[in-house]
Amino acid sequence: MKSIFRSMLAMVLLNTALLSGYANAQIVIKVGHDQPDRSTHHLAALKWKELVEARTKGQIQVRLFPAMLLGSGTQMVEQTQAGALEVSILPTGWVAPLAPSVQVLDLPFLFQSREALYKVVDGPTGASILKPLNKVNIEGVAFWESGFKQFTGNFPIREPKDYGGRKIRTMPAPVVQEQFKAFGASPVAIDFKELYSALQQRVVDGQENPISTIALMRFYEVQKYLTLSDHGFIAYVFMFNKPFLDKLSPENRTIVVDAAKEAGKYQRELIVKAESEQLDMFRKSGMQVERLTAEQRGRFEQASRPVYDWFTAKYGVESINMIRTSIGSTAK
Repeated sequence: MKSIFRSMLAMVLLNTALLSGYANAQIVIKVGHDQPDRSTHHLAALKWKELVEARTKGQIQVRLFPAMLLGSGTQMVEQTQAGALEVSILPTGWVAPLAPSVQVLDLPFLFQSREALYKVVDGPTGASILKPLNKVNIEGVAFWESGFKQFTGNFPIREPKDYGGRKIRTMPAPVVQEQFKAFGASPVAIDFKELYSALQQRVVDGQENPISTIALMRFYEVQKYLTLSDHGFIAYVFMFNKPFLDKLSPENRTIVVDAAKEAGKYQRELIVKAESEQLDMFRKSGMQVERLTAEQRGRFEQASRPVYDWFTAKYGVESINMIRTSIGSTAK
């Protein structure tokens, strides 16, 4: 009897040890993004790593892969979908082929301010925009950013007609390509890491990007003109492989999701703080910097109307109406 009891006790202790070991097993999360290690995106990713590792007491370890070390934006989205990559942080333009709904954030002149944008992406409307990703094995949990996009070119940009016949680099997001078609330009999809040389060799005449990206990638060295247009916003999606996220314990899931939102807000502070200094650097380098007047902006908004017509014909008006309701704006 004692032998049976000892045997049963040993089994209980072994099972307890195995269960304890499983519960405390280290989880490794690989994170890929497309920005250099000097970027606000990477600094925010480091903040996320710090928060997650501290709050899980080291149970979750984070490995960061910046600057497209794991492949192009498209490849990282595919890796996240397949589960080869647990997390990717990428612009909506790279996600659009899988979930067209995110393109609504790329519509030109949709947001008048950061405050209006944050009201949308941080609330229920933002969650609704991300929800279709669940159908393709991805779960978006937060929006990060690069900031408002500005026009740059090897030619002055003051009115839509200035784009006539020009070749302009874009991400492979159809809504962005439609935008430049509406201005009379020819959009050319070029990988981000190849953009500097494409501008330098005049493969394309211009591009659009936020101030922080223009500074970080030194596009001001190969573009003579910058027009402060605030015409669009480059939102980044912080996304998980959905099966991976679903397998985490409820506690760890809450930690990684909340930390993604916190790190995103930290990144916003970094971007706003840096922009005025970066504009000064552009001017000192010889770049000509202008801001659209209200009249000029109005012409661009008018020229953008066909983009909205194209979008609503293809995807309906629901997402646009959700955004306008959130920010209390009127129809264009």
